[in-house]
Amino acid sequence: MIKMYDDVECKINKNVRGGEGEIVARYYLNENSSKLRFNALNLNEMEPGATIPEHRHDGEDEFYLVIEGRGFGILNGNKFEIGPGDSFICHSGSTHGIFNNKVSGQKLKFISIFFKN
Repeated sequence: MIKMYDDVECKINKNVRGGEGEIVARYYLNENSSKLRFNALNLNEMEPGATIPEHRHDGEDEFYLVIEGRGFGILNGNKFEIGPGDSFICHSGSTHGIFNNKVSGQKLKFISIFFKN
């Protein structure tokens, strides 16, 4: 399967999980397009100032990989700086979030993968 950037399903998500701003999500894979053991793989582009506040997923793990920009992650109440190449995983039942409010005017791009439990 080959998917080119401009051909990938794209959605603009506003105020994700009660956060601020817009995130452009490109849905490369989902449970229907692959036999791999995950629910989804998305490329996300957080607009300047956008946030996804700390929240919980039950029944799935989520992995983040930052590919561009600088921001903050939060995992089980611990806030930390993130930048290109940094990653973190949130296991089912744990809390996490991501914030693009460190560098004014920049987009924060990251990949998120949701794994089935």
